[in-house]
Amino acid sequence: MNQTYLTPERIRWLHYKSVRVRLSPKYISIESMEIWGGQYFSRTGWCAHAPGDATDAWIGENFRKALVSSEYFNKPEVPRLDREAVAAMKEVSNRRRLTFWDDIARSYSYKDIDQAGRRCDLVFSSWHYLVDDFVTLKASKRLAGSHCAWPEDRKYADKRINVLLSISDEELGYAVRVALSRCEAPGRQKINTPPELLPLPWGEQKA
Repeated sequence: MNQTYLTPERIRWLHYKSVRVRLSPKYISIESMEIWGGQYFSRTGWCAHAPGDATDAWIGENFRKALVSSEYFNKPEVPRLDREAVAAMKEVSNRRRLTFWDDIARSYSYKDIDQAGRRCDLVFSSWHYLVDDFVTLKASKRLAGSHCAWPEDRKYADKRINVLLSISDEELGYAVRVALSRCEAPGRQKINTPPELLPLPWGEQKA
């Protein structure tokens, strides 16, 4: 990689933390991620779930815990990560992910993990914690068996919300709800939070 491109400022900006929030008709889940090139279910970070009508304060509190405990293991200044370290991480990460989703399936009376993961709206997030005091919430588009983020251009600016981390847990949780309301699904599939119900009362920082 071009070393001129990797200035100290750029390397600082590349460090980020991430959380994923899913909302289904039955539950909401919050998952801390760890970054090794791609994103993986955190081996040690905060993860939680609750019925879908959880309070904004609960969502905000648990989102903040998950965000703070997210970890960045990428090394922008080296060409590749250690393969053995990545393989060991993936094994532990996947084991914890399956345990978490098995608990969701049992808690909300789903037949199995696969069924529990259907019909979910998903919000991605990123916090460049060495340089920024805000987290970016990114609504997604639901696809068959997966989700994708919207392109980062002005046409889809409303799908990204910058939220100051100095706000209260309740306000942070409400902002997550707003982001969830901006998700989309194909055809006649149901979005779990009607978008017209959730404006941002304090305005928005443009993403």
